[in-house]
Amino acid sequence: MPYIPYPNVPIFDGVPLIPRLSISSPNIALGAPVPLGVVPAAEPVWGIFDPAGNPIYTPTEGGTLSVFSFGFERGMSVSDFPVEAVSGSANGAGFASYNKVYQPANPILTMALSGTESEKTAFLAAVDLACQTTQLYNVWTPDAAYSASGGAYTVNQYNYRRSALQGATMLMVEISLIQVLQVTSSLSNVPAPQSPSAASPSNGGTVTGSTTTISPRLSQIISGILHGGAQ
Repeated sequence: MPYIPYPNVPIFDGVPLIPRLSISSPNIALGAPVPLGVVPAAEPVWGIFDPAGNPIYTPTEGGTLSVFSFGFERGMSVSDFPVEAVSGSANGAGFASYNKVYQPANPILTMALSGTESEKTAFLAAVDLACQTTQLYNVWTPDAAYSASGGAYTVNQYNYRRSALQGATMLMVEISLIQVLQVTSSLSNVPAPQSPSAASPSNGGTVTGSTTTISPRLSQIISGILHGGAQ
C-alpha cells in the first residue's frame, strides 16, 4: 500500500487535512501525548529518575509506561500575626525573612502502565520500595527539571487505581514527592563564651577509683584518735 501523507478520512466540509506524525515508534515511553499535526523536535522527557539517570521503573515485558498528568506545588509559610512596622517606613520594614518561611516543593505525577499483570505487580513493588526508603530522585519535565541543585526529592506517598473509564487493563499510579532541603552545618567558628561557666561541658575521660590498703598499726592509731585517745 502506498504511503499517504494524510490519514484516510472522508473529505467533508470542516474536516482538515492533518499530516501524519513522523515518529518512528507509536509509543512514547515516559512522555506526554503529542498533539496531532505537531512534529516534535525531540522526544519529550517526563518521569522520576535517580541521580544516575535511571527511571523509577523500566518496563521489561513489552509494556508502556508514560506520564498521564503532572502537577507541582510550592509555597511559603507566612506569619498571620500582626507585624509592627518600623517608624517612617511605608512598606512595613518589620516584616522580615523569618516571617516568611520556605516550604518544601511537592511534585505529583500520575503514571500509566499498560502491560502484563506481572509487570504491573513489579511496577507497584518498585514504587512501594521508593516510598519506604530514603532514596532521592529528580523529576524531569520538558518545561523544568527538579533536581538536586534545588533540593532532591523523595517519594512520600502514592496511590493507584484501575478504572473502566480509562481502561480496566491500564494501571494508574499517582506518585507524590516532597523536596528534601539539605544543609551543611559547621561548628568551627563558634565564638568563645564570655563567662567560663557558660562554656559547654567537655569530657576529660573516664576516672577509675582505686582501693587504698593501710597497715593494722595505722588503723589502730586512727581508731584511737576517733575515740578520744591513742593506743
